[in-house]
Amino acid sequence: MVPTEGSKGPVVRWIDSVGVFEVEGLEVMIRRPGIEAQRLLLWISHSRIFLFHTHIVVAVMSSLRNAIQRRNHRERDQPEERKKWGLLEKRKDYKLRAADHKSKQAKIKALSQKASERNEDEFYFGMVNAQSRGGVKVAKRGAENAGGTAGSLDVDAVKLMKTQDLGYLRTQLQRVRNEKRRLEREVVVAEVGVHVEGSGNGKRKIFVEDREEGVPALPEPLGRGDGDMDVDLDGLDDLSGEGSGDEDEDLTPEERALRQRKRHALEVRQRKLDALGEQEEKLNAALQAVEHQRAKMNGTIGGVNKNGQKFKIRQRKR
Repeated sequence: MVPTEGSKGPVVRWIDSVGVFEVEGLEVMIRRPGIEAQRLLLWISHSRIFLFHTHIVVAVMSSLRNAIQRRNHRERDQPEERKKWGLLEKRKDYKLRAADHKSKQAKIKALSQKASERNEDEFYFGMVNAQSRGGVKVAKRGAENAGGTAGSLDVDAVKLMKTQDLGYLRTQLQRVRNEKRRLEREVVVAEVGVHVEGSGNGKRKIFVEDREEGVPALPEPLGRGDGDMDVDLDGLDDLSGEGSGDEDEDLTPEERALRQRKRHALEVRQRKLDALGEQEEKLNAALQAVEHQRAKMNGTIGGVNKNGQKFKIRQRKR
C-alpha cells in the first residue's frame, strides 16, 4: 500500500457488511450511501489498531456497528379477525405460559402423590383436642400459634394495647366528625345559594353577595331572587322536582349545564355525608366496646360471666 498525497499515513480500504471503511492515519471514515461520512478519531490507547511498519490492521469493533442507525424492530400484529382474542402471542409469551403450566402440573402431581401415600392410621395425641371447620384446622390461641413459640399475652400488655386502641379510635372519630361538620356547612351553603370564594386550603373563606371593597361579586344563584330569603332546608330533594323542569326551559344550554353540575355536586356531598354518618356510628360502637372491655379488665364495671352468673363491681375494702 502506498500512501496518497497529503495523507497522514497509509490508507486502508475494506468493505464490510456495515459499510465501506477507510482508515487514514488514526482517523476512520465510514462511507454509506445516502449518509454523510462520519470521522471518528481513534486513539491507539482506546482502540484496537496495530501498526506494522507501513501497514495498518484494524479490528472491526462492535461499538462501530452499534453507532450506525438501524431500522426499528417491529413484531407481527394480531390479524384483524383475531383482535377479540387480544394481542398476538409471541414465542417469549408462549415460553412463560408453558413454564407456568408445567410448574402447576408438577405441584398437582406432587400433592396427588402425597395424598395417595398418606397413612390412614396415622395418629398424634394432639388430634384428640384438635378442632376443624370444613376440613380446615382451627388453632387455639396460645402455644400453637406462631410455630409453637407464642403464648398468651400478659394482662398489663393487653391493657396497654386496649389503651392504644382507644386513642386510635378517638382520633379517627374526631376526624370523621370534623369532616362531617364541614360537609354539613357546605351542603347548607350550596342549598341557600351563598357563594363561597376561597383558596380551597381551608385557611380563609370570603362570603360575598355584592361588589364591596374591590371584591368582585359572583353571579346570583340561578332560580333565586333577592326576596327569596325563606329557604326550606329540608327540601333538598326538591331541586330536581316538577318546578325545575319549567324553569330549565327558559335557561340557555350553558346555564342548564351549570345548574346540572351544581345539583350533581350537591348529591355527591349528600352521599358522602351519609357515608360519614355510618362511619361515625361504627366508630362509636367500637369505642364503646373497647371502653367496656377495659372497664371489665380493671374491675370497674359489672357484667355476666360465661356461665351466666352476674357479678358486681369490685369494691375497695373499707
